Amino acid sequence: MIENGGVRVREARCCLLCGGEGVQLYSDLRDRLFGAPGIWSLMKCSKCQLVWLNPQPISDDVGKLYARYFTHEELCAHKRALMGLRETLKANILKASYGYQMNGSNRMLELILSNIGPLVDIAGGGVLYLKACEIGRLLDVGCGNGLFLDQMRRLGWEVVGVEPDEKAASVAVEKLELEVFCGSLKDAKFPDGHFDAITMNHVIEHATDPLELLKECRRILRPGGKLVVVTPNIESLGRRVFGNAWLHWDPPRHLFLFSSEILRKLAELAGLVILEMRTTAKGARGVLVESNLIKRDGTRKGDLTETPVASLRLQGLAFQAIEHGLCRCGKVGEELVMVATI
Repeated sequence: MIENGGVRVREARCCLLCGGEGVQLYSDLRDRLFGAPGIWSLMKCSKCQLVWLNPQPISDDVGKLYARYFTHEELCAHKRALMGLRETLKANILKASYGYQMNGSNRMLELILSNIGPLVDIAGGGVLYLKACEIGRLLDVGCGNGLFLDQMRRLGWEVVGVEPDEKAASVAVEKLELEVFCGSLKDAKFPDGHFDAITMNHVIEHATDPLELLKECRRILRPGGKLVVVTPNIESLGRRVFGNAWLHWDPPRHLFLFSSEILRKLAELAGLVILEMRTTAKGARGVLVESNLIKRDGTRKGDLTETPVASLRLQGLAFQAIEHGLCRCGKVGEELVMVATI
């Protein structure tokens, strides 16, 4: 067994999808976000363009890469609350565009905000584009510390989570009193056709076998139900601008990264029917700020109140607006959004 900084790994030189030999995209990469050990490379398939981490950690050692991950944080009251100064804007959009009956909404404000595309996308992303008329039994795969599930429960959904990270799962269970299975989706052994909706928000790129993960989602999704997958887009504007400093490479936690065509192929191989495949600029502002820090310092850490970072945040707003406009004519948003059914 090979070791990489104390993490047991295996070489992964061939494509998971087509078996084609990969070519090295970037090498000598270290964790730029949470200080996980090891030196890593990214490979790209010359045939289907799938990107993957090499070497790949073995399943038993994956937890070592998440020792200081952000989902371990406990949730402050103001973060848990659905309402607030900023959330009032979301409430109006969610009522107008997604049908949720929420306090603090105003008809005139609803009409105004629901016509501002970037704001609608941000608010919609907060509920993973699920509408009030679809309320039922919801499973969030990779639910982390449970913030999303807590919000959806407040909106009327019957919620369940799956989270392999014990520290993150304990926050969701102990602090938010959520029903969360700690382990893999397969080990949870949910019944066939059990869920009306399944969500995976920045999860599939962490999976050791994304195809098997989608197949298991298909099995437990009811006919006509929705699977919503959000994941980084390797064809995004941010990736083109920042190259190996792009935030969403996130070595060594992102094991596979996708374009819209690769994700479509995976879903079809899993037996899913695509309802929607698009990209969103929802996270573009943060990508610009943090990718710039990685490019400058080799890490995103630092004093986020320093003047250059404040300036970057203004640049990030402009970057997000530009990217949102470009998404209308091309799939260049930072995130892929796939909605599928059976």
